[in-house]
Amino acid sequence: MKGVRAASFNPAFPYNAGVTDPSEEAWFRYAAGPAAGASFESHWTAFREAYAARPFEAGPPPAWRPGPRELQDSNLARFARALRLDGYAALQVFSQRQRGPFWGAVVEHLGIPFATPPSAILEGDAENPRWLAGARLNIAEACFRGDRGRTALVSGREGDAGLTRWTLGDLEALADRVARGLTRHFPPGARIALYMPMTPQCVAAYLGIVKAGGAVVSVADSFSAEELAKRLTLAKADGVVTVGRFERAGKPIDLYAKVREASAPRAVVIGAGPERKGDLAWEAFLGEAGPFAALPTDPDALTNLLFSSGTTGEPKVIPWTHLTPIKCASDGHFHQDIRPSDVVAWPTNIGWMMGPWLIYAALVNGAAIALYEGAPGGPGFARFVQEA
Repeated sequence: MKGVRAASFNPAFPYNAGVTDPSEEAWFRYAAGPAAGASFESHWTAFREAYAARPFEAGPPPAWRPGPRELQDSNLARFARALRLDGYAALQVFSQRQRGPFWGAVVEHLGIPFATPPSAILEGDAENPRWLAGARLNIAEACFRGDRGRTALVSGREGDAGLTRWTLGDLEALADRVARGLTRHFPPGARIALYMPMTPQCVAAYLGIVKAGGAVVSVADSFSAEELAKRLTLAKADGVVTVGRFERAGKPIDLYAKVREASAPRAVVIGAGPERKGDLAWEAFLGEAGPFAALPTDPDALTNLLFSSGTTGEPKVIPWTHLTPIKCASDGHFHQDIRPSDVVAWPTNIGWMMGPWLIYAALVNGAAIALYEGAPGGPGFARFVQEA
């Protein structure tokens, strides 16, 4: 691609080329006109009416579309220009036909830190690839770069109008205490289940486990004791971090009771005293304050065990390594255009892949995560999004 200079970014997507829909123009004229300040209900009604006859092959109807300035300044456009590629189509072809150079450029562009840089980006063939050969890294370090005083988390709770803000330094300090507690109370490389709502403590626990060289076992807090036990067994979990009780949609949920019912291994309990011999209260588990050096390891080392839903049979274990978060961060960077100082809200749970995705997609890109503890429907969540 040397010698080719991309003066501007061509955003055309080949898979929807030629699709036209006059209803889009009708909607955007409405949204940009005097009705721009109308209520959400008015916008929602107008949106549905405008797209009522939209053909299926045109895809989901857009509520917003970027103008020329947003397109040229997007992460995707700046990356394509740095590679001297003339637009989206050329970038797509480059990513498919030159996978090693493409991902090498992505790793450099995202600034992924290494204890030992890779000797090669890609070795082997398509069926047996070896990525970042010779490298040593701990991907949690990529989440803790830059100004420690910037906001890393904004959290809110159902029924509570206030917001809590955590700086990057606050988050890393708690993650380091988790890492130190893990090395004290569990064996090296321990597999620790997170069975809890998506809270700042959950994010800190996740990153602390990875930082200490352990692996997270992700279990959705909606699962019964029976389903929890099944996943703990499949993952060969050494322990579980949970909460005593919380509320969702006004209903109390006692997770620690389910942990005991599941005969789970040693539990660390947030917000309640332990009721089984060997279990630990959160504060008793946490290590002393102070920096914890992340354990560098092979890129293919395990960081997370997730599961398929299990709705059509036994849940299948889905392993993540230190490589997987690079894909999460690149997706957030290129497809959601996540940038430093952005705030990213994606209601989810650590038991589903979007929970870990959210951690890496936001933090590796220097953005903050917005976490809402409760049911993400109704005016309470809408107010949280507006204020966060």
